[in-house]
Amino acid sequence: MMAKLGVHDLSVRYGKLTAISDLSFTVAEGERLFISGPNGAGKSSLLGAISGAVRAAHGRIEMDGDILSGLSPEGIARRGLSMVPEGRRIFRGLTVQENLLVGTGLRRDRAAVGDDLETVYQAFPILRERAHANAGALSGGQQQMLAISRALMTNPKLMLVDEPSLGLAPKVVDEVYDHLCALQALRGLTLVIVEQSSARAARVGGRMILMRGGRIVADGDAATFAADDLLSEAYFGDPA
Repeated sequence: MMAKLGVHDLSVRYGKLTAISDLSFTVAEGERLFISGPNGAGKSSLLGAISGAVRAAHGRIEMDGDILSGLSPEGIARRGLSMVPEGRRIFRGLTVQENLLVGTGLRRDRAAVGDDLETVYQAFPILRERAHANAGALSGGQQQMLAISRALMTNPKLMLVDEPSLGLAPKVVDEVYDHLCALQALRGLTLVIVEQSSARAARVGGRMILMRGGRIVADGDAATFAADDLLSEAYFGDPA
């Protein structure tokens, strides 16, 4: 069975600094993969390389068997990959609905946009209530819901989410993840999520990759990691 996403011998460098070193893994269609590890592990650089925002030094990235390496972010997005960036990065001066419609700019199935907008509003009723309000007036949790919804409006097959719990209260994080997982099931999405809290990933459930020093030090079921020494290895162990 062909993987939805394949990363092969990927390296990312910033000048003389190596952020990712010869990293390889695959993600199955419909899978939920968490990427966790300490600050500086290379997690965000990995998502940047997959989405085309960061140039790889070498290696190959594939989606549904098609090579993404070397394509522009727009070209990658056209193939069905969307990105929810760290810090949300909504357009604060636009309304909520205008933000959502920004995500449809590359779509060719214009007739389905209205249906997807309704799906988003059903998943996040607060966005319907605030549809014509300035997006900058939303709370942090509501802005995260908007960022996720904007990515969904591109009609993706694979969605990358960078630190969805960053700066949010635990109760709000629970709500964001509840909605995200429900939308994954509804849309048949493949999710790759950078999550600093490995304990949170274990509670949500799915597969987890633990990174340290630009390398993978563990790969397995997220729920099992909290019960053994894998987290300590990722944060304090020797990645060599």
